[in-house]
Amino acid sequence: MPMPSSHEDVPDPQARALQGEDPVAESTSAVVIGTGLSGLAVAAELARHAVAAVTVDGLESSAPTTATCALRVADLSSAESMEYLEVLRHLRKHAVSHGLDVRHQLTARHLALVESPEPDAPARWAVRTDAGVLYADAVVLTRCAHNQLRRFLADLGYSLGEHLLEALGQIGLYLVGVTGLAAPSTREVLLQAKHVGAEVSARVGAGLQPA
Repeated sequence: MPMPSSHEDVPDPQARALQGEDPVAESTSAVVIGTGLSGLAVAAELARHAVAAVTVDGLESSAPTTATCALRVADLSSAESMEYLEVLRHLRKHAVSHGLDVRHQLTARHLALVESPEPDAPARWAVRTDAGVLYADAVVLTRCAHNQLRRFLADLGYSLGEHLLEALGQIGLYLVGVTGLAAPSTREVLLQAKHVGAEVSARVGAGLQPA
């Protein structure tokens, strides 16, 4: 997924849509990139915290030499695969029964941190998709090829390291299941999703409080 990121001055989303610059411009509290187990787990946690969120698909490079750090059933043992598939089925049913906004056919193409036109307002994330742009206070990345993740973090001025997650959280970017070279276990992903769900909820809730 090509995701060069920068601080950009972007007019009001509705104005951009009216001017025809964006086919569709939507605003939400959080965007989850990845509609697999990791993404659905995060979406479920955000819903549990009453955080408005849109979940879209994310691209992985098709190059055979590209390693992906998303959790895949092919990477798991037989017992782990059974657990993975059982949890995935549960999360899919949960998403449908609870009406979560999961858009399997919509792919994230570009991600950027943009300046708000309002004075002193915090920057927001702009996620460009095939259909337009989703503006959000937080983005949770759960599906991305490892080399793309490195390039994206480098564009932001970060590198994989001990304090990476804490630093990214300060700008409203969260990673679930995509920071290590080895795929995390299903249980590790669920724990990460639970933790990130609480962090995003706290961030969004704090942003809604009067100064």
